[in-house]
Amino acid sequence: MNSARRPFASVAQAVLVLWMLASFILIGQQVNMQLYQIGLLSLVVSTLSQIAFGNIAPSANLRRSLRIYLWIMLVVVVLFGVSIVLAPWLASLGR
Repeated sequence: MNSARRPFASVAQAVLVLWMLASFILIGQQVNMQLYQIGLLSLVVSTLSQIAFGNIAPSANLRRSLRIYLWIMLVVVVLFGVSIVLAPWLASLGR
């Protein structure tokens, strides 16, 4: 048996893919609206996290992965914030 541990980023990427798959299953079910809502929110969170972890080398350890993840998520939050603030102003330019 291989005693070498897989790097954190590699494991996180695999977990995120499975999480996204589970989110799709929750969205696709037609029994419970609350499960649909949970699946939709879960898909948004897992997708944003996958975008960040997709840009981290699979060989990265826990500390490096979390540092890069936090920086990427900060950039995403800033971009969303700037977009929300600028959207009304840009829409008014077209009138």
